[in-house]
Amino acid sequence: MTIEIIDLIPDSRWGVIFKDEGAWRAGLYRPEFTRHEDITMMEKHTCPELFVCIGGRTGLLLKNGVEERVVTLEQNQALMVTDYHNGFSIDPEGYFLVIERTIFSTDYINRSTGAFIKRVDVKPEGPVT
Repeated sequence: MTIEIIDLIPDSRWGVIFKDEGAWRAGLYRPEFTRHEDITMMEKHTCPELFVCIGGRTGLLLKNGVEERVVTLEQNQALMVTDYHNGFSIDPEGYFLVIERTIFSTDYINRSTGAFIKRVDVKPEGPVT
């Protein structure tokens, strides 16, 4: 029996902490922005993402292609995201636990113009059994 207990303390902007390759992965996301007004790029995965607020208040800027919405989350609140988004920390200690698939694509757009920037494909690191 293998038991791995970790501290949920992010040491970078994004880091995967657990995964079931070919199914799901969990990571810690510490947004680099402290205000939604400073966000210039947004991203959208080809699968839903679950954002769980940990450590302090956080926010997500959401865009459905037409309108934007700012959603603030208190510690221990969660939100499923399927639209374009980017995060920000309201409290300095705020960050997210993010649950997502291990195989997906991410499209990045310019926030103000909606212009496509790039697509990044995430694939398994090893064979999927």
